[in-house]
Amino acid sequence: MGRTPDKRFSQVRWLWLLVLTGCCFFLAAPKLLAGQMDDEIAARQGLEEILDLWRGEEFEVLSLRMIYPAGVSRGSFLERIVYASRVPACCWEKLQDVEVVWLGDGRVYLNARVGLEAEGFGVRFVKHAFPLVKEDGVWKVPVTDILSLAAPNLQRIPRKIPLRQE
Repeated sequence: MGRTPDKRFSQVRWLWLLVLTGCCFFLAAPKLLAGQMDDEIAARQGLEEILDLWRGEEFEVLSLRMIYPAGVSRGSFLERIVYASRVPACCWEKLQDVEVVWLGDGRVYLNARVGLEAEGFGVRFVKHAFPLVKEDGVWKVPVTDILSLAAPNLQRIPRKIPLRQE
């Protein structure tokens, strides 16, 4: 005759399973939160680097930190960014009131006030949301976000002569 498990044994097994699952969660949660915090801090630093490259007119290096949608090439970005009517402000005015929303490993949404200098107008602040993606260890931003902030004016004298992209 087979022995049937009694109710008490079944309850104890479920209790141990629940405790074991809880322990695994509490051991893994700090690592997940640490990864999230690391991404949030690194994404902010990545965006600051992108804005610094733009301000320093290092357009070739800046173009490598962009995400290009279909129909927009690196060459077209370089041709338009030199006509920017606004550039990022320096230092503490560059990025303020930063809020980061972690979307997953290597993806964040960064909301911030960006200080932009326009000739003759000083620094103006624009609230903007940036979807940042980490590719090959480097944070990148969509090219459309940078061009919308730059407000290129093709009637102005270019800041730098663009290189021809073959």
